[in-house]
Amino acid sequence: MSVDVLVEPFYEWVVDASQIKGDRPDIQGVTYVEDPLPYIERKLLTVNTGHSAIAYLGYARGKETIHAALEDDDVRDVASKALEETGRLLAWEYGFDPEELREYRQKVLARFENPRISDVVTRVARAPIRKLGRDERFVSPALRLFEMGHTPTHLAVVIKAVLGFDYPKDEEAMELQETIRAQGERSALARYAGIAEDHPLVDLVVERSDRIRE
Repeated sequence: MSVDVLVEPFYEWVVDASQIKGDRPDIQGVTYVEDPLPYIERKLLTVNTGHSAIAYLGYARGKETIHAALEDDDVRDVASKALEETGRLLAWEYGFDPEELREYRQKVLARFENPRISDVVTRVARAPIRKLGRDERFVSPALRLFEMGHTPTHLAVVIKAVLGFDYPKDEEAMELQETIRAQGERSALARYAGIAEDHPLVDLVVERSDRIRE
């Protein structure tokens, strides 16, 4: 009996060469690196950040799936530019080639465009409080961009969308909305991001217009 299995063409296989004893196996598709951290960060700040950003932006626009969200020009524009910002950070911190990062972003977005593997935005966007954390996919790169003298304008739009995630079936979303109602966006963001209320990132996010909404 044969079984048809649907797979996607995108994959990434990075191997820590420092842990290999003897000759490196010649395996097609494997990239051997002496320090895997830059590649872990590239994946986190492109794949994870991008997937979640599209979900929150898509939810704000009333889209049900990641594929549908990316068909919205505003969602695609903000998400793409947010990834350009994280790409700037990756190039600055780890010395990645900007053109290589651009091609990587294109591959990641093409993966998310695939309607056959598209996920629902409410599942990808779940646990918004955790994703607002200081060491997480949005706040961490935004803070580091400020340190390098760059204003993370589009990451701020995404964070604004996270604050607006009010999906009633998500416990963290409901807690987040209760906190915002009780304390305001400024206090809520500062609390969950672990930063001061007068931090420029808080100013940037809170002052963002809500243009991503329908």
